[in-house]
Amino acid sequence: MFKRTKFNDTLLNWYQANKRQLPWRETSDPFKIWLSEVMLQQTQVITVIPYFEKFITKYKDLDALANADEEALLKDWEGLGYYNRIRNFHHAVKEVQEKYDSKVPSKPEEFFSLKGVGPYIGGAVQSIAFNNQLAAVDGNVLRVMTRLNRDNRDTTKVSVQKDIKNFIESDMPLEAGDFNQALMELGATICTPRTPKCVVCPVREHCEAFKKGEVMNYPVKKKAKKKAEYYYNVFFILNDKNEVLLFKQEGDLLKGMYELPRFDVDTSLESIEEKYGLSLSQPSDAIGEHKHVFTHKIWFMEGYVVRTTDQHENFISLDKVRDLPMSVAMQKMFKMIDGL
Repeated sequence: MFKRTKFNDTLLNWYQANKRQLPWRETSDPFKIWLSEVMLQQTQVITVIPYFEKFITKYKDLDALANADEEALLKDWEGLGYYNRIRNFHHAVKEVQEKYDSKVPSKPEEFFSLKGVGPYIGGAVQSIAFNNQLAAVDGNVLRVMTRLNRDNRDTTKVSVQKDIKNFIESDMPLEAGDFNQALMELGATICTPRTPKCVVCPVREHCEAFKKGEVMNYPVKKKAKKKAEYYYNVFFILNDKNEVLLFKQEGDLLKGMYELPRFDVDTSLESIEEKYGLSLSQPSDAIGEHKHVFTHKIWFMEGYVVRTTDQHENFISLDKVRDLPMSVAMQKMFKMIDGL
């Protein structure tokens, strides 16, 4: 076990001298700090920066985002993925507006009660915005801590994550927010998964895995399950006004996003006609294909053009499609009909 006080001091000094200049580190506004942490979940920093800057320009404070239309938020979020993040954040900031007079709660128990706030988001925002003594344990922190302690437990287990969180909190420095960010910064820039820079690591003298030459053995994770694969035909159903049939998703994965009709590959044209009450032409030859990888599944999609002279309330002008919130998977499909 390493000497915590010396480790904490060394890490904090390194962080103050070497931290990256990031836009959310230039604010003390709890709302903006919270927004950044929501965006950074499962998304790289370089991807988040332009989205964060766009959001804080358009939604200057908590009230502005709380009062925004969900469809507009989804459109602005388009490309970041994991759309439940912005839906939950929108729900949570509206609750803050109504229940806490638009002030992000500084009491952990109140903040943790909000929709979408889990152990990581809660610890990060409460420590960075209010300096509450809570750890924020993400993948970077798990990697750093398991290497420091040669901890060979399975880090995908919630019980192990809780133990590591408790270990960090057992000797948290007064600068809790900076300390959490220092651990994350170390994991993101030095103690990386595949090419750790141990030779320049400021805390290598405390690292048991480094001393044993076993850095690449940590963290230990159980083998991920193979992603489920799904095969779909996606239809551009066009009418004589050059409008395309689109539907707003209701399911959990892409709720609120607009999508082209998507069917299992063995679905007959007759059943599609029956579903929509339309008389359809025979599909074109496939105009393209796209593979889209989600966290736990993979979609393999082929696109087809189908025409109809019938009417349907869900036909939308092709000129207006670009203004609608749409998943990256559907955006890629739409590129297939450019110029058709």
